[in-house]
Amino acid sequence: MATDERSGGQQRIVSNLRPDVGPVDKHALCETGHCDRKQRYRVPWPQFGSDVALCDFHLARYRHINPEIWGRIRALDDVEDPDRYAVIGNRFLTLDEVPEEIAVDGEKMRRVALCVDGWALFDSAEPDDDGTVRFVTVNRGLEPRESIEIHRSSGGEFVDWFRQHEGIHELDPEARRALHGGETDVEA
Repeated sequence: MATDERSGGQQRIVSNLRPDVGPVDKHALCETGHCDRKQRYRVPWPQFGSDVALCDFHLARYRHINPEIWGRIRALDDVEDPDRYAVIGNRFLTLDEVPEEIAVDGEKMRRVALCVDGWALFDSAEPDDDGTVRFVTVNRGLEPRESIEIHRSSGGEFVDWFRQHEGIHELDPEARRALHGGETDVEA
């Protein structure tokens, strides 16, 4: 028979740390960081006893990444069904959904990352004769959203800037190796 080795005070604290779950009343910005969409639904934060208010896209991503927690939320009787708030739209949920290579305006592009906004970041597979590469973000329909051309030698600096200012959920393993010299367990 298993016993709970926590003291009575510790057990009360844990029981009082129940996350707030359900639609949000005020529509501030999504709490994922780097996201400028309005929050729609509050869910438990999986790593510690707290909660987070997410936009429709990040709620869909949360559902995909945390299916067990999502199932428990849906099983609650007194909470509005979160599925109606989780909308993917024309965005990618995970890096696995993003093709490794695409062609944009006839140019071969390689996958670099899944951005916080759900777009995918690609770069030129081969630099131009003058060493210029193009970075482009695309939506799920592989339509270009934004594009920038820079010298290949500044590619790593650009990805670091992009990570800090725009936000990246996950780097492609090849891009991670290129940026971090073979390290593969560096967090995006």
